[in-house]
Amino acid sequence: MTMSTRCALYARVSTQEQTPENQLMALRDLAEKNNHQVVTEFVDKGVSGISKEKDARASMLAAARSKKFTVLYCVSIDRLSRSTKDLLQVVEELNNLGITLIFQREAIDTKSAIGQFFLTVLSSIAQLERETMIARINQGIARAKSQGKKLGRPSKVNDSLINAVTLLRDKGVSIRDIAKTCTVGVGTVYAILRSSKNAELPIAA
Repeated sequence: MTMSTRCALYARVSTQEQTPENQLMALRDLAEKNNHQVVTEFVDKGVSGISKEKDARASMLAAARSKKFTVLYCVSIDRLSRSTKDLLQVVEELNNLGITLIFQREAIDTKSAIGQFFLTVLSSIAQLERETMIARINQGIARAKSQGKKLGRPSKVNDSLINAVTLLRDKGVSIRDIAKTCTVGVGTVYAILRSSKNAELPIAA
């Protein structure tokens, strides 16, 4: 690759006491060794897991959609995301945009054979999480039925149902599958998701 290859750097620190400069220095050195031109740098600072602290990552994704760079450098996987589902979404979007992801610590380049294997494993983990969650909920429903508890379309939505619906949706389960798993109507699922702060509308079935 030549210096015409435009790359971006993404760094994130978890507390105000930490500095992203160590991450950026390492990434700049790696980009230089790969003959990549750093055109922009994105830095998020704040407490891990708080979405409002990810403004720079949102800007990075917007820049990727605008084709402002073709390679993204990040020190490690856990700097890009703490959640498997979230990581998969980000990596999939960047991959679909033709952006190469390079994680320094794990020595992963998504355009390499090892990098493609990483994407396959990541997708498999997300699928396993989803199937495990559905299995646990089905076990809970079966246990409730064996104890003589009445299930089906509820006249009153309770916390357990809300938690189950929002959790399944967060794992990427379709509206119809959620309704089937929780033995409620599709309309009930939509109503719960609309009232939940975690819902992302419009909701695709």
